[in-house]
Amino acid sequence: MVEDLCFHIFDIVQNSVAAGASTVTVRVEKLDGAKDLSLAVIDDGKGMDQETVLRVQDPFYTTKGYKKVGLGIPLLKQTAQICEGSFDLRSKVGEGTAIEVHLKGDHIDCPPLGNLVDTALSLITGFEGVNVVFLFRTDKGELRLSTDEVRQQIGEELHMTHPDVLSFLRSYLSEGIGELL
Repeated sequence: MVEDLCFHIFDIVQNSVAAGASTVTVRVEKLDGAKDLSLAVIDDGKGMDQETVLRVQDPFYTTKGYKKVGLGIPLLKQTAQICEGSFDLRSKVGEGTAIEVHLKGDHIDCPPLGNLVDTALSLITGFEGVNVVFLFRTDKGELRLSTDEVRQQIGEELHMTHPDVLSFLRSYLSEGIGELL
């Protein structure tokens, strides 16, 4: 297992971007008092055939030539199984990929969620030309933010990594996520 679930989220989004996605939706849900925890990353990248869908779940398979193993997806699947949850990977060539994981959030072996504010901020600002849609939902409500919406608001004169933009986004995410926890 890895240190926290945010690591898995970031890793899968990187895979989506590498697969040519122009939009990646990240959904994190802590429901029923955090007893039900689910993560989803859905992209419109190049997708995979069914043989590849099965192979990427094997830790000794990777599409990255510089590595001999691909542990991200297999470790996420293992975490779901250990935490009495479920793992679902669907993909279609030319249409994209969806990975959804449900965990028993109060399971003793369930890793912590991690720093969701920093993860969301990195996702929203870190992938030039990719619309990352971030959705966080709890029993108290939801927070939604997308890269395209931020770009629309700041205009062309500011970059996503401008200190004022980063400061605003950090504050917005911290307050929004804090209110929902």
